[in-house]
Amino acid sequence: MANATAVQKRILKALQNFAADSHTLRQQQRASGTTPTPQQAKDFEDRARLQADFAAAATAGGVPPEWVKQASERGAKGISWNTNLFLRPAAPIDRDRLLAGLGADCDRLARFCGIYAAHSRFTPAEDLRQRDAVENVILTLWQRSAQIGALLGVDAAEADQHWPHQGWMETAASAAAAVSRDQLARQWSEIAATDITGYASQSIMLERAGIRPDPQFAPPEPPAALSELERAQTPSATQPLFSDGARIDAAVDATGAATAHTGDDPLMTPPTFSHAPTPPAPGAEP
Repeated sequence: MANATAVQKRILKALQNFAADSHTLRQQQRASGTTPTPQQAKDFEDRARLQADFAAAATAGGVPPEWVKQASERGAKGISWNTNLFLRPAAPIDRDRLLAGLGADCDRLARFCGIYAAHSRFTPAEDLRQRDAVENVILTLWQRSAQIGALLGVDAAEADQHWPHQGWMETAASAAAAVSRDQLARQWSEIAATDITGYASQSIMLERAGIRPDPQFAPPEPPAALSELERAQTPSATQPLFSDGARIDAAVDATGAATAHTGDDPLMTPPTFSHAPTPPAPGAEP
């Protein structure tokens, strides 16, 4: 199969099989001779959105767009993955552009962490719902960035070039410098309102395909980064900078992934964003 790496084959297989499963579910529904229920219609929409987000993640992770499109088209016709299927000729990947895009997300993550640390320091009595929303954004952004880095096969030299630890921490530490309390509150609210559902969907699908973060080549994990920022500040904070058991449940729930065909499709199983190893979904390996 034309020059596809083992990781790229794993992604293409999961992408094509997910589309093929969606095709089968639609065919079964049509064969029933009944009108789709509102829940069925929503499930189909959720799967279509997850399919599109999965394709976007694959492309961001260096899988050639020609192959992503081909796998999606084959799956939409009900054709499951087969190692004997050919892959179209693909144009060279602009790796520098992909790394620059990932670096921009890592920079945004640093700024969000800096705002979080400063806001938590100056506003100990805060809206917990909004705080959860900010944590969801930060954790989802880290998770997706680390997974894309793993899919790209980022090495130590590239990580040090695009998000060096010291530079990343300096960006985080300076994010709230010379910012008034009102400006800080406004930026905090803007982070809480960030639509992170697309990245949450991408992270879900990459997780189900067996693509997991490699912290060694990823930006600092948020809890550790925030602890480091806390130590660099005056010891006036009265609460942890990152709440125990912080989740990205809100972002995951917004994708509909937890409700759509979870009984018969392992790719729809709600993900567990923990550091504990999770076995790949059935059929995810090439």
